Amino acid sequence: MSFLNLPPDWSESPLSDTTLAADVVDLCVSAGDRRLGLFKAIFCDQEDRFRGGVDISLRDRHGQLHLTDCRTVLEPLVAALSDHPDLGVLLALGRPGPESWPAVDNQWAELSADICNEAGVRLLAFYVASADHIRRVEAPVNV
Repeated sequence: MSFLNLPPDWSESPLSDTTLAADVVDLCVSAGDRRLGLFKAIFCDQEDRFRGGVDISLRDRHGQLHLTDCRTVLEPLVAALSDHPDLGVLLALGRPGPESWPAVDNQWAELSADICNEAGVRLLAFYVASADHIRRVEAPVNV
């Protein structure tokens, strides 16, 4: 998965295509973003095509990285999106650390799915972008 694989007209294709979505996350969440810690929301139209995005730093004013405060990051974003039910959103956590960090990655994926569902926001997928990997994280199923 690499943004180098994106076709010239990628923004006209649906990001419900998981391979395309992973490449778009790679494009939108740079290596520097991953080192610093960034939450990216990629907005899509009703046909799941890219329409824009927003970056939210995960560092406080003292430069400390906060990967445990996902609700504080997600709730205001989702509240703003709930007024636009035709939009879909692709969420990506850009973070330092190992490729897989289940305690962090699963928490963010699960809360993202829960918060989007509660607000009626259409979550297309949740991805984690670490130093050298992009991977989709499914919210754990609660039984």
